[in-house]
Amino acid sequence: MRRKFFIVCLALLVLLFVIFPDITSKGAESGLLLWFNVIIPSLCPFMIISTMLVRLNVTSYISNMFYPLLHKVFKLSKDGCYPAVIGMLSGYPLGAKTVADLYKMGAFSRKEAQYVLGFCNNASPMFLFEYIGVKCLDLGQPVLMLAVVYLSAFINAFPLFYHPASGISGNKDKYLQKKNYSMMEALDDSILSSAVTLVKVGGYIILFSILAELLQSMAAVSDIFKIAGAGILEITTGGEIIAGVQMPLYIKCIVISAFCAFGGLSSVAQTSSVLIGTDLSTKKYIFVKAIMQARCFYLNILV
Repeated sequence: MRRKFFIVCLALLVLLFVIFPDITSKGAESGLLLWFNVIIPSLCPFMIISTMLVRLNVTSYISNMFYPLLHKVFKLSKDGCYPAVIGMLSGYPLGAKTVADLYKMGAFSRKEAQYVLGFCNNASPMFLFEYIGVKCLDLGQPVLMLAVVYLSAFINAFPLFYHPASGISGNKDKYLQKKNYSMMEALDDSILSSAVTLVKVGGYIILFSILAELLQSMAAVSDIFKIAGAGILEITTGGEIIAGVQMPLYIKCIVISAFCAFGGLSSVAQTSSVLIGTDLSTKKYIFVKAIMQARCFYLNILV
């Protein structure tokens, strides 16, 4: 049943692309430029270095630095600290990719991997500061938006999924028996792996940008639905569209930060793609992000 529904949706999309080639082309161009100008510069360096550290099995040094704090606050194991830190710094979908890579290596349990995935995979500080805060909203001090989005992620972490009886990680024997990479092998493999992930990210951004552009072109659809739809589909394109709408600045900040907390369906698709090959649940991830979006919206109203 699900497969038939998916096929019908694809057929409708192809039909829309044929009927509205100019809108499709404009959306694809917009998504491609956003991917090239915003996503690649902010994500590529983090992705190559992070993947290389995982390949060289040196993530423990970073984990040891943050373990006392993150274990005390979030009850993470040492191996769970690294993807949490990288995810907070780098943004979608690198947090999820790092969790998946380490989980495949047996660094920690499925329960902890699912838990870390729920709060470490967020919009990056660079994206929130430079693109959303400065370019889209022209804020002089976008620190508050960053603080609210990340605070909602931290608050969201406490009641969900993970209540360890001890700090024991996953299959350590499997983790330690993995291939030992030389420096150049690790670099080469990291560049290739990162390139594949970035191409996937670009494809999803382009596809969802086209959908957002098609939504904006529908005259029968209300403006509120267009704004909500743009943010739900893709936050990069959605942020640009919402920024151009005539409404008070504080309302724009509340709406955009809430959409950034969820990440949009594009980031969900990106996250799901990097989880392929694991048994981690995308449904649980979506559930956690939806709660996080609600918390972010409420926190924005309070501040």
